[in-house]
Amino acid sequence: MIWFTDIVAALAISQLAMLGLYFFVNYRGSLARWLSLFCLCLGAYVLTTLSIVAANSLSSYILFRLATLAPFILWVISTLLFVDEARIPMRAWAAMAFFVIARGIGSALAISNPEVNASGVNFILAQLLPQLIMLAFTLHAIYLAYHGYATDLVEHRRKLRVIFVICAGLLIATILGLGIVNYFFSYSIPGAIYSIYILLATLAFNLTSLKLNDEAIRLIPDKVVRPRTQDEPGEQPPQGLSPKFEQRIKQLMEEDKLYTQPGLTISELADAMSVQEYKLRRIINQTMRYRNFNQFLNSYRIEDASHRLLKSKIPISSIALDVGYSSLSVFNKAFKDRYGVTPSEYRSQHNGLSEQEGAPSPRPT
Repeated sequence: MIWFTDIVAALAISQLAMLGLYFFVNYRGSLARWLSLFCLCLGAYVLTTLSIVAANSLSSYILFRLATLAPFILWVISTLLFVDEARIPMRAWAAMAFFVIARGIGSALAISNPEVNASGVNFILAQLLPQLIMLAFTLHAIYLAYHGYATDLVEHRRKLRVIFVICAGLLIATILGLGIVNYFFSYSIPGAIYSIYILLATLAFNLTSLKLNDEAIRLIPDKVVRPRTQDEPGEQPPQGLSPKFEQRIKQLMEEDKLYTQPGLTISELADAMSVQEYKLRRIINQTMRYRNFNQFLNSYRIEDASHRLLKSKIPISSIALDVGYSSLSVFNKAFKDRYGVTPSEYRSQHNGLSEQEGAPSPRPT
């Protein structure tokens, strides 16, 4: 049985190496580097199932430290891939640092003195809390992939969200779950089960990526693609779509101000245009260069709000409701993302300029 485990592990490592090198060699963006690192972490985990590695406690310890980073890296990948213009917060790095230090020290103490492993303090700090942290990262990664599905305008990324939730999420959840079974119930799960799972998932991804090379390029960009401004020339609409589609969108948004409807969905906008939803997604994404529907709506809502802030003394909460926001906090965040200041700061700054030199026309920072 040992030889079978080793063969499966070797095959899984070869697939992970192929996938990791593919991302590392062909792409230069940060997302590609995280994908390569994720493959490295999974490879380290599979290596621990090899009989020659498992027999050496030091090599197993080092590889496990690298392997246990996989849930955090999966979360980073999910954030960069599915959350447009995302930033990794400091609290995430802090949680990751705590996990590495606590789990590393706890495992080292358990190896050197097995009696320490049974102590309550070591259990909480080195086992329970780190496991919960990694479980939280895993669940949130799956949530990020699921959450933006309805508003995502990038067709191939919408499909990838489903694949990501099913494959990557279940992969890490299985590793964590079986690890808990190993620890709490002292039942040793055969290493071949992990390796077979990883082999099949990675092989399926490799075969799929060969068919979707163009789509992968779009999903793993080397630079951020910004929405088209009004000063930029229009682009040729996607094949099968008339330029009148974009004109109709602008009429509904700029003249009819459809964006002021709270909770407006892409399905409702498609109904107003009498067009299939997938065609509307394509024209907004490929011609107007928006990656999600909320980004598209915010461009109109925030532009309208900035004018109202300068031309009236209406309370900010009322302006937020008037332009289509149902939450003041969401409005404040969207406004600050575009202009770099809160609505109240924007109004006070430009009102001061207006009294001296005349208020400038609102421009994003």
